[in-house]
Order: sequence, then structure tokens, then C-alpha cells
Amino acid sequence: MSKTLSFFVLALLFAGGTSAQTKTRPEIRRIDTVAVAILDKMSAVIGELNSCSVTIRSNYDVTSKHLGLIKHSDEQQLFLHGPDKLLVKSDGDRGSRDYYFDGNKLSYYSLDQNQYGQIEAPMSLVEMIDTVSKLYGIEFPAADFLYPSFVDDILADSRELVYLGLTKVDGKECYHIAGRAADKTFQFWISDDAYSLPLKMVIVYTSQEMNPQYEAVLSDWQVNPSLPDALFTFTIPHKAQRVKLMPLAMTHKK
Repeated sequence: MSKTLSFFVLALLFAGGTSAQTKTRPEIRRIDTVAVAILDKMSAVIGELNSCSVTIRSNYDVTSKHLGLIKHSDEQQLFLHGPDKLLVKSDGDRGSRDYYFDGNKLSYYSLDQNQYGQIEAPMSLVEMIDTVSKLYGIEFPAADFLYPSFVDDILADSRELVYLGLTKVDGKECYHIAGRAADKTFQFWISDDAYSLPLKMVIVYTSQEMNPQYEAVLSDWQVNPSLPDALFTFTIPHKAQRVKLMPLAMTHKK
């Protein structure tokens, strides 16, 4: 998911619409250069932000043995201040919970149970997301967009990547991009404006039974707002109980 970007060349929309085979990645069958350029611009814009906030409304399927796919939903408020501060406030079917990252420590707080846990993580934001996801299974909403290797990772995994044209999300004109990998299909809707921010994404997990889906709509983008450091500092609530966050490896041993 690369964040090296040149500004979008309009002529590419007309002259670059043909597909190209990538010699260094023979597993990719069809790559649309327009789709790559749109994603490159989006990735670079996000990489250059000093701060941002966004609302993410997500719907996702959970497999039930007797009922098939059950649809669940969450709403998250995400506040980011680069390179090492993040606040996620989440409410939905998985409960109400907050995540605070101040550059040194990740704090988790369950509003429903008045419980909190903390992980020492003196590292950058992207390093924290990657480490915590692998070790603890904690997923952050739309985190893929934050990775410097975003476009590279898509190209490495995709067998097809195409630009489908212009459409609208919540009344805003967007570039519509779709792709296919070995275990999933995916779609992105990227705003057709100076910022080129993601407004929607859909992933279908084709390698899993009944093909569960994940859908996220990103709205209320605020670009480079003034966010004080205190916003990302976790203060232990009254009578909150501390719990230990267990790594996945230890959980699986039990």
C-alpha cells in the first residue's frame, strides 16, 4: 500500500484505460493503470495528512451454524494525529469500547463492563497497528488505508484490478474500483475531488463458507484538524477494573 504519489494526470483516465500485464508479478492477470493511479493518489494524500478524523459505519457477516450469515454492525469515530497517536471510539453489536494510543501505550476500555487493559507499545502508529493485530487479534477500522504499502500489497495479492467508472456514495461523486485476489474480492469508492479520500469499501471473503462480507462507509472526513495530545491520553475511569490483554498464542493454548 504505497504512499509515494504524483498528482493525478487527467490524461491517464483516457489514455491509460487499457490493462497491462505485470512481468514481475505473473500471477496478476489484469491490472488497470487508471485504478492503480487513483489508489496511488489516495494513499499519498492519506500519508501526507498531519491529522484527520472520520466516521466509519461498518456491516459485517458472522457465520451461524443454524442460521447462516448473520449481519452485524458497528459505528466508529476515528481520530488520528501522525505519526503516533490514535483514538477509536466504537459502539455497536460488539459493545461500546474505546482504544487510545499515545505513542507509548495502547489502552483498551470497555464502557459496558467498566474494564480496561493496556499494552506497552513505544512505536509508530502503523507499527502499533501491525503488532497489536498480529499478537492480540485487535483490528482497527479501515486500518489498511494507513499502511505505506497499501497499493503494493494490493498489487501483490490481486489477480485483477479494474477501474469501473464514476458513481456516487451519499451524493458524492466517486471513482469505483474493483479487484479479485485468491481468497477475496474487493471494491473501493474513492472521492473525485482534491483529497481523493476513501468513502466506501466492500470485501467478500470467497474462500470462506457462504462468502461473508465486510462493508464500511467512511463519512464526515475532517482533514488536518487541530487535535490536542490530551485527546489521545487515557484516564482510568472511576472504579474501572484492570484486565490483562492476552496474546493470541496464549489464548489458543488454553
